[in-house]
Amino acid sequence: MIGTNPFLTPDDFAGAMAESDCRMLLAATTFGRVGMTSGGLPVILPVRYVYADDAITFRTGNGTKLRAAASGDVLAFETDAFDSTTGEGWSVLVLGRATILTTEHEHEGLPSLDDVRPGDPRNHYVHLHCEMVSGRRLRPSVAGHEAPKVASVDQRDNERLGR
Repeated sequence: MIGTNPFLTPDDFAGAMAESDCRMLLAATTFGRVGMTSGGLPVILPVRYVYADDAITFRTGNGTKLRAAASGDVLAFETDAFDSTTGEGWSVLVLGRATILTTEHEHEGLPSLDDVRPGDPRNHYVHLHCEMVSGRRLRPSVAGHEAPKVASVDQRDNERLGR
């Protein structure tokens, strides 16, 4: 929560982005994270992707991402950028159902970021339909607002013990 987090203030957020801006940013980047559940626990895995025709496509091998797509699970997808010099950034979140497009490297017309290497086990193409797209911009907090200084563990222990 922003109100109780000493490192973030309401001024740190410029607010929600228009969906069209979010989709433009999705198309401008190629690295993101796919979120799903595995065994009832959340799992977030990195992927290289292509955004085209209102969908995210990425290649994967056998495993959690493929099982989620084969089941038609709803996945979360996030991509972002942050400039540590200016303190500005953005984050785009997508929710949608995943499907398996093909398990063949030679499928014509599939968006791909890289050439397939012989013997590469990542021969499954997963298609994430972008059903809900939202985003937020981050901006530096107001001048003069600094994160509080946190005492080291040793210093706190010494103070507690009266040393």
